[in-house]
Amino acid sequence: MKTVLYRIACCAAAVMLAACSKTGDLLPGCGSGDNIVLDVSSAGAVSRAEASGAEVAVSHIDVLIFAGDETKVVHERVTGAAAAGGKIILSAKRSSFAENVGYWVYLVANSTEESEAFDALTNLNGLKAMQQRDPNIHMTGIASLPDIPQTFLMDGIAYTGDSEPASPAAVVLNDGDASADTELKAMLKRAAAKIVVKIRKGEKVEFSNESGAGEAGYYLRNMPYTTSVISGVDADAELWTPGRNASSYFHWTADVVTVTAYAYSHDWANQSALEKETRLIVNVPLYPLDKEGNRGEFQPRSYYQIPVSKSKNLLRNHCYQVAVTVNAAGATDPSEALELGPVEYSVSEWDEETIDVGGGTEHPIYLTVNTDEMEMYNIEADTATLRFASSSQVGVEVLRAYFINKFGQEEAVDRDIFDAIRATPAEGLTGNIDVYSPLPLNNAVRYIELEVTNTDGATPRTVIVEQYPLEYITNIQGWYSYRSDFGGTTYELINGEPVDNPYDSDNRLNGNDDRIVAVGGWNNGTGSWRNYYQRGGSNSSYFFTSKVAEQITSGNNRGKSNIYYYSWDESEENVGSWWRPRYEYSYEIATTGLFTPGNARMYHVRITASSGDYTVGRPRMSDGVTDPGTDNEVMVSPSFMVASQLGATFSPTQESAASHCKEYVEVYRDPETNEVVHLDDWRLPTRAEIGVIIEFQYRANAAMDEVLAGPEYWSANGIVENPKATQAGSAAIRCIRDAYDGGK
Repeated sequence: MKTVLYRIACCAAAVMLAACSKTGDLLPGCGSGDNIVLDVSSAGAVSRAEASGAEVAVSHIDVLIFAGDETKVVHERVTGAAAAGGKIILSAKRSSFAENVGYWVYLVANSTEESEAFDALTNLNGLKAMQQRDPNIHMTGIASLPDIPQTFLMDGIAYTGDSEPASPAAVVLNDGDASADTELKAMLKRAAAKIVVKIRKGEKVEFSNESGAGEAGYYLRNMPYTTSVISGVDADAELWTPGRNASSYFHWTADVVTVTAYAYSHDWANQSALEKETRLIVNVPLYPLDKEGNRGEFQPRSYYQIPVSKSKNLLRNHCYQVAVTVNAAGATDPSEALELGPVEYSVSEWDEETIDVGGGTEHPIYLTVNTDEMEMYNIEADTATLRFASSSQVGVEVLRAYFINKFGQEEAVDRDIFDAIRATPAEGLTGNIDVYSPLPLNNAVRYIELEVTNTDGATPRTVIVEQYPLEYITNIQGWYSYRSDFGGTTYELINGEPVDNPYDSDNRLNGNDDRIVAVGGWNNGTGSWRNYYQRGGSNSSYFFTSKVAEQITSGNNRGKSNIYYYSWDESEENVGSWWRPRYEYSYEIATTGLFTPGNARMYHVRITASSGDYTVGRPRMSDGVTDPGTDNEVMVSPSFMVASQLGATFSPTQESAASHCKEYVEVYRDPETNEVVHLDDWRLPTRAEIGVIIEFQYRANAAMDEVLAGPEYWSANGIVENPKATQAGSAAIRCIRDAYDGGK
């Protein structure tokens, strides 16, 4: 069998020196005499199934160096571009290692783990314990389908000399000779196995993939989809059976149907065939033929099962060739698929063909960008942040530009703005990419997606630019509201407790009424605060009632919410002993008189400079409420959130308005972690803060909805009128909170 060196052609010294002539360039470790150089090769494909695409792709490589006691001493990740030419020059210098001492150098390519996971390893056992999970490993490389891997996990151990040793060994990284680099080699091999099954037409059938066959396709039963990150670790694979598909790996001709699939290593010898054996299940629509060759009834469902390995195992970086002939219709039910035989098997290492990465060019193909995201704060042009290094001329395309609108939805910028955005790379193989974009005028952060390419066809790099205006607004969806003096009764709890005891009544809802509502408010008739438990369903005399939002996810109102009053409903069931009835609890939702649709989004306002109308600074607080002093009324917090319509209400007095904000709580789910967050530090805004909200909400294409639509609102300094009000009503409340921890 031919030895394989599937690699990129090495770059000429002049090219490497040119790329490394400037401090801060992206190619690591330039110089001579103190470098550790890795010559990286990888296995090719079997000659009977030529390598292409994902089978040869390397996106990044994690290099890990362990001392003799297996303690990790170095980890660094290099991109596939940095490994161009098959050469990697490590950032770690040979002089940082002990002289004439052996170290283990492991390489892991295309891992789905973040680089930080490798950074966190402390020893070799940690690396051995790492696993990769790819539920769609069988379709790796099919770019037209979502959630499909585009590269294969590979690994190897570095060695010295001209050929890979029969057994891995530690290598000396510093031999004491300061005049020469340390040169190592490493052969990367895939963690997956390749399965190629050829189903031949016999004399008694006629394959027919005609229109209407419909269900032709295949799947792997008990497909192994997890594996250890490095070879030599015998961790059991997890198995699952994916759905039937008829992708490009299901190749049909009139005489042969070829199925190509990939799977991770797995051994099912001496185990249940039904539960552990990996088999191909395939539907081949066909016509049975009689002795004279006449067609019988068309069989659109003709299922077969084929064992993919005679040895009852699948090994890493091996290719399993399977051939079988069909001479009778299969089963109509895939769970009862007809087993085909006899089966012809052949197994070989998946490395029989030499392929040059980069198409055999005489120079390395690479493209690196120093970051995949950058920020621009109140500037139109940035000529210093974004840098590149490339093997050929670079081009940059603006793919799209958008902002998050006032209802939390992506919205493309106007065409004239998009046409004005530019990203211009410097001439040559290294340099800066100048980014220009007009300042946003709608108080929204603008997101610009750039694609960096080169003429060598290296893997494109995507960069997201976040452009911030001087004053900007973001938003987050609220879920429900309540007050902290409602005795712990919320949309999720009764009296602060989960609803998990069916025999507990009075000490939950504090009464024996058929329905007791967890609401409360200021009684306009008596001028006093009423107990937060209210009998019946009338809310007419209470200026605040807890609310819950139901987000609208489609249609013209997408991003808005239906907002309802909520309460708990208690019903008694006479089950069990007469003296201990069972109670059931459920939500009671009032669907009239509220906001349908409404807006349950909280707006986060950031201001970076004072104006003639206000002074930026955190307003003073007194006894838990915003201080009403005249010197405080001009203060505007540089970062504050505005409560959503879940907290919208009216108040007869400034005192009750301030008290309400002090007790108000609004809840949301963190969109990244799904954590439930209770915000309970609200306050009345200052007079100037209400003025800022009114100004921002009426700007063209504003990033904030009209949250103050009424004619007047309570501030800590008294009533503030809204001259552009679109609704009638009396003095309303809209609480705000200072937010200095990322918006939460």
